[in-house]
Amino acid sequence: MQSGLSMIRCAALAVLCSVALAHAADGGDKRLAQAKEVARAAQAALQQAQQERDTLRQQQATDKAEKEQLAQRLSRAEGAARGEQAAKVQQAQALTVAQAELAQLRTELAAEHQRRERAERAAADATAQGQQALASQRQVTAAVTALLEKSVASLARAEQANRTLHGLGLQAVDAYTQRTPEAMRARSEPFLALGAVTLEDEAEGLRRALDAQRVAP
Repeated sequence: MQSGLSMIRCAALAVLCSVALAHAADGGDKRLAQAKEVARAAQAALQQAQQERDTLRQQQATDKAEKEQLAQRLSRAEGAARGEQAAKVQQAQALTVAQAELAQLRTELAAEHQRRERAERAAADATAQGQQALASQRQVTAAVTALLEKSVASLARAEQANRTLHGLGLQAVDAYTQRTPEAMRARSEPFLALGAVTLEDEAEGLRRALDAQRVAP
């Protein structure tokens, strides 16, 4: 704005100089010299005004370039700020997800710890029950073994008694066939010998009955 006013002033001075030169032609050398001095001053003012104008234009161009640079820097800064904000939002979301996963993991670990404790207690109970069952089984085995040994011993005694009884029975049969009245009569009938046959049949029947009662070893 100031440069425009200076140029206006310079133009006005140039006009005045022209007028002064016109009058100087009539007024003599002194006036001519004054007019030339005014013209030089006007010319110098005009040049200065032009220089100021050029300087102003350069300053405007510089200001415009700086403004554009500032706008670019502002745009980059805003973009960086938006990127940082987006990164912060992503970080916050990732943190939320991580916290949720951590809470879930802690819950699962607690549940696993409880399951492990229950399994350990169940294993301990099963071990105790197994030991009790084993002790009971050992007691039953010992009792059965003792009973079996007692039964074997009783069976051995029974077999021995049976053999003894069988022998005694055979001896009794032999004695019966030799000493009964039928045996005596059979011996007194040497020709017919029917009594002896009958007696022998009875004795054989008794032997078979005794053999049937004998316990096999």
